[in-house]
Amino acid sequence: MRPLGNSARGIGLRSEIVDDLCRQPRREDIDFLELAPENWMGLGGRKRDQLDRIAALYPLVAHGLSLSVGDPQPLNRDYLADLRRFLDDYDIMLHSDHLSLSRDGTGYLYDLLPIPCRAANLDYLAARIDQVQQATGRRLVLENISAYHDYPGQMPEGEFMAELARLSGCGILLDINNAYVNAQNHGGDALAFITALPGEAIAYYHIAGHLELEDGLLLDTHGMPVADAVVALGRQVWAMHGSRPLLLERDNRLPPLDALTAELAQVHDALTTQVPHVQPA
Repeated sequence: MRPLGNSARGIGLRSEIVDDLCRQPRREDIDFLELAPENWMGLGGRKRDQLDRIAALYPLVAHGLSLSVGDPQPLNRDYLADLRRFLDDYDIMLHSDHLSLSRDGTGYLYDLLPIPCRAANLDYLAARIDQVQQATGRRLVLENISAYHDYPGQMPEGEFMAELARLSGCGILLDINNAYVNAQNHGGDALAFITALPGEAIAYYHIAGHLELEDGLLLDTHGMPVADAVVALGRQVWAMHGSRPLLLERDNRLPPLDALTAELAQVHDALTTQVPHVQPA
């Protein structure tokens, strides 16, 4: 994989923009593309040809949906073997997924559910992460999810993720919008969460839009422009932890590619034009 600089800017590889990306020469306003490996593994024909074309133009990052690292079921070894082959085929070294569970005893739930951030769960999760890293031959990078359910007796989420990174050696994908949404919905402190994270473990950032309902609940829809309050939080992230590759998530209601990359550039500029670096207390 071609290395990503800390100022790299990326978007998700969605079906709506694949044809445009294949027809055009490499764009200067996209430094990398993030894909869900489940959407591409095992495909042949035209889709595989398109991915080969895109991979020749842009570095790829994998952001998985099916790991379910926090569930009580044995890890899906078939999935991990297929994932390893796919990552190797496209020389993808940065592999992320979600700190969540998405399966029960009956199978996949097609949702990302929060796990209890309790000290008693850390060793279990660290062992699972080690198995994943051994199976894929890569460090696992885990994202903080937007959660709509809370458990009693939890550690602060930032402290939990920091300790998990220390125990397992995993990386962190800091989703700035998710941090904001969770703080607003649960009465938390997004900045306290961000401050608790170890900067050296943060591999890259996500930023996205959300929807505010009439009752004030925020939904992490990935279908709206990035809110000003999330950009403001992002500036604090940059001041505290420094530059990292930034991925603008837009999973639905996609604008045309030119408009999407213009939003990416605008958000990135807003985040990086700010006060000098500040060390966490």
